[in-house]
Amino acid sequence: MILKRLTIGKASCFALASLLCCANLCLAQESMSDSQIKTTVQLPAETIDVTFITQRNRTGSTEPADYFDGSRGELTAGSATVSFSPIWGVSDISSSFNFYIPDEKIALVDIREKSLPSLYDGIKSFSRQGNGNHVLYVHGYNIDFEKSCRRTALFQRALGLKDRLLLFSWPADGNMLKYTWDEADLTWSVAHIAGFFEKLETLTGREKVDVVAHSLGARGVVNALVRLSYRKRAGQIINELVLIAPDIDAGVFAQELAQLRGVVRRITVYVSDNDKALRLSQEVHGYPRLGQAGENLQVFDGVESIDISRIATWRMSGHLYHLFNPEVIADLTELLHTGKPAQQRPRLKKMVHDGLPYWEMQPQDAD
Repeated sequence: MILKRLTIGKASCFALASLLCCANLCLAQESMSDSQIKTTVQLPAETIDVTFITQRNRTGSTEPADYFDGSRGELTAGSATVSFSPIWGVSDISSSFNFYIPDEKIALVDIREKSLPSLYDGIKSFSRQGNGNHVLYVHGYNIDFEKSCRRTALFQRALGLKDRLLLFSWPADGNMLKYTWDEADLTWSVAHIAGFFEKLETLTGREKVDVVAHSLGARGVVNALVRLSYRKRAGQIINELVLIAPDIDAGVFAQELAQLRGVVRRITVYVSDNDKALRLSQEVHGYPRLGQAGENLQVFDGVESIDISRIATWRMSGHLYHLFNPEVIADLTELLHTGKPAQQRPRLKKMVHDGLPYWEMQPQDAD
């Protein structure tokens, strides 16, 4: 009997150690860039090309990771190739957990510049073929150029947006300690984002572009569209505006909403009460952020707010759910491929807050 108890005790300790190991791995990967994940067994890699527009400064380096930096430059276009190399054996483990375990090495392997006229010709040609709207993706704070390409490739692959997705990479520094620097560079970028929106309108026509903006990038997009609303004739130029975990003062958004509606057909906002990054931003700025839920949830008339608080976070920050959470990815895919409103998409339960409707995403095990 004593021996049996000892055996059970060792098994329990082993199980606990295994769980702690997995937990430590998840914590470590939060601060680890995707390119730092190593493997001793290399399986065939998949490559994805990301079309980008940026006003980052060229460094003169030929290394893809160092081709652009976080300082301000001229508008440049090109194509970035991102490789996905599976890590042998890890995918079998990662699929068993409701949090993200890196199961592939992701690396920016090539950059090819193209002229702006060439980019514009490609956009115009694609639009004429009627293969769906272009989707412009704008990243958030603490994202250098390499990471912006890797995350855009993840997003493009997850949502099946090949040939439709464009990355607008503004000069964020990729340094957690330079939040105010990124805010300054985003403010500088607003005019460039607005100018690119105008160019897209001339190339594709009205309501032929969807915009997906994450975190601090959402603030730049909203400010750019409000700027356009004051100088554009009546008419909506953007079809779907999707704001994911937007780092925007919710009170300021309420003030600008009327102007925003003048240039956007539909606005969707994804919010969460588990977003640690926005909780910190609230402490820094003193006011709730648009992407927060729970006691800070704000719902607006004519805006489809999707509360994902009941869904597993997958990453410790709770801020990157559009890249790693299966339920959120499925909903975004439905939205951007079919254009269905929230009331027609699965796993969204209608709720009411302050007399206005919003939508609560249901976890997969809620069936």
